[in-house]
Amino acid sequence: MFSCVPPFSGRAAEGVRSLKILHTESSRGWGGQEKRILLEAVSLQERGHRVLIAGQPDALLKPEAEGAGVPFWAVRMRKSWDPFALVHLIALIREFRPDLIHTHSSKDSWLAGVAGRLMRVALIRTRHVSIPVSGHQLNWAYRFPHKIMTTAGRISQILVENGLCAASRVCVLPTGVDLSRFHSGATGEAFRAEFSVPEGAPAVGLIANLRKSKGIEHFLAAARILKDGGCRVRFFVVGEGQWRDIFRENADGLGLLDGTVTFTGYRDDVPDIMAALDVLVIASTGTEGIPQVALQAMAMGVPVVGTDVGGVPEAILPPGAGVVVPPADSKAMASKIKELLDDAPRRARMGSSGKNYVKEHHSLNRMLDETERIYEEVLAACAN
Repeated sequence: MFSCVPPFSGRAAEGVRSLKILHTESSRGWGGQEKRILLEAVSLQERGHRVLIAGQPDALLKPEAEGAGVPFWAVRMRKSWDPFALVHLIALIREFRPDLIHTHSSKDSWLAGVAGRLMRVALIRTRHVSIPVSGHQLNWAYRFPHKIMTTAGRISQILVENGLCAASRVCVLPTGVDLSRFHSGATGEAFRAEFSVPEGAPAVGLIANLRKSKGIEHFLAAARILKDGGCRVRFFVVGEGQWRDIFRENADGLGLLDGTVTFTGYRDDVPDIMAALDVLVIASTGTEGIPQVALQAMAMGVPVVGTDVGGVPEAILPPGAGVVVPPADSKAMASKIKELLDDAPRRARMGSSGKNYVKEHHSLNRMLDETERIYEEVLAACAN
């Protein structure tokens, strides 16, 4: 209902003109949202566009962008109405002269929204999370943009139902998967060897930024249930975050640090980790778009057990690539994990279906084609 993705008919971006694109991001963290911004920036640069990211001076995105060859402009954004940041952004727009501004979080969407409107630059906003948004008539962060993109249909539905925008101004574009990295040719042998996973032993993983909304305590409780039931399963929590020590203490209290659960820390070898897993779990309780990790697992042929939060069901249910459980329900999660581990043919069917679905609908190239198409659509509308 809320998708702007038409039936795929080849590379839509042939002949697209080179654009100057300013991305803004006021978050200081490093999670799925920031990773998508960088993936999009790097990929659009490779397609011949000029891209600049404006963000907080101490943002974790800054070194990642600079390391990837994407210019980063530091702008201190203390609050949604920060006159110093506004002046700084106006000066940046005058210098860079972007064709369009693409905003992402609340503070930068307010500030860059005002600056963009004052400087008469086309504006696009991406809403990445499914947290409900106030429909107050003065919430101009959703009225400044000429187009709003979301990462899940559920997010678009929330915006429209709350009166923040008309359905015609919003479209859905989940993060695309780089199929040159995430494919069935990757092997998990090195990962399993590193952590001494016995041959044939099942491995279940959760890959996330370690914060409260990711539901990791429920994943740990499900691991304890399966351990008590006699299931010899290795569980992996992959990622870093401010709640890491709390979750480790939780796991220790449950008696899971005996090798049942391993916290790996941040890893760059996500395709190899996926290849080592029999099941991927998404345990989120608060907010999600369509999680990148779900689509990546599907591209690798790994079935998913995910909670009924945000866009998780949108990702895994249409192709039959996973099962959905209620959020914060460790018993249901444990039950579904065991069902899948006990049924290898079912896992294989889910994996095959997920791979085909991602290849057809959610490749990185398709996302980039659609992004360029939306940019050109907005620029044409603004010109008229």
